[in-house]
Amino acid sequence: LAKQAARQALGGEGEKDDVAYKCDQIIDATYQVDELRVEYDMVTSYFTDIQTIETMPKEVRGEITEIAKKIAFLESETSAFLHSDDRISDANFRMIQRMEKDLNEVFGKLKELEDMDEKIKRDMKHLEAEKNSQEYMQDSIEEQQSRLRVFLMALGGASALLVVALATISVVMQVNLMIPVLLIILVVMAMAAFSVVTYRKLSYEYKMSEKKENKAISLMNKVKIKYVNNTSTLEYLYDKYNIKSLRELEYLYDQYTIMVDEVRKFQKSSGDLREFSESLSKLLFAHGVKDPDIWIKQTPALIDPREMVEVKHSLNIRRQKLREQIAYNENLRVTGLKDIEELLKRDPELRSQVRKELEAYNIRM
Repeated sequence: LAKQAARQALGGEGEKDDVAYKCDQIIDATYQVDELRVEYDMVTSYFTDIQTIETMPKEVRGEITEIAKKIAFLESETSAFLHSDDRISDANFRMIQRMEKDLNEVFGKLKELEDMDEKIKRDMKHLEAEKNSQEYMQDSIEEQQSRLRVFLMALGGASALLVVALATISVVMQVNLMIPVLLIILVVMAMAAFSVVTYRKLSYEYKMSEKKENKAISLMNKVKIKYVNNTSTLEYLYDKYNIKSLRELEYLYDQYTIMVDEVRKFQKSSGDLREFSESLSKLLFAHGVKDPDIWIKQTPALIDPREMVEVKHSLNIRRQKLREQIAYNENLRVTGLKDIEELLKRDPELRSQVRKELEAYNIRM
């Protein structure tokens, strides 16, 4: 009841904070959805390319398979040369090779997400500590107020008994004890007044502590949403690149760079691999494949249907995870808009302030 009363006393400011918080929630969710849909469209584009490849005429499909086999053979020879010292696996080499042109962007994205992950964890720990601190303070204030109430009741009872005793003595012994009685009453009143002032001060401190606790809880809820989004995106990228951290990817790239230098030396006098790669890329593009360069790095899938099934399975998993993240953020956005509408129904006077907040965030109801 004490917490409910404090919320009502601070309601106006709390509702204004709620509007800003919900607007932040809507903007963050919308941004996440836009980014996730770009990735989703890219994965879908890979599926479209697979369908294009699988429905090509037999003679074209046969030509593609033959070129892919030649590329695979040259790459296997290269791989045998490279792995004479077992630097990194062939799968990791192919992965870095496929994403080489986007590596700077991937490094930047992973660093941003990992830094954000650490920052969010620190913020959550700090906010949890702040919430616990305020709860401890409120318990301490309630205990002090309880002691004050007991003290006031004891003081009143003792004072009443003392006054009655002095009045009895005055009547029985015919002695004038008016001055001592008045002094006792003055002392009791002073002590009572001090106790009441202290009690009110404690009540004010309780309200302020509760306001800080509510703010910490509100911020924690917002931070938790960011944590879910950040962690989901980070885990998706870890799965996508089959790594556990940015540091691991940097190590793989360093080893890949060394191996590529060795490959160039190994293939210095031969342009066969490049020639076949260019031929395959042109052939795929000529028959409607939007991103043919990807398949130069995935020749096993062009040769063996089982490998193609594995590629589709991997893409399906990625697409499912993206759908789940998109649905989660769409729900956050819709919930935020509904909460703002409910807030306006409860307090129409906030309409002007809400409109300003929404315009500031460029949000339309």
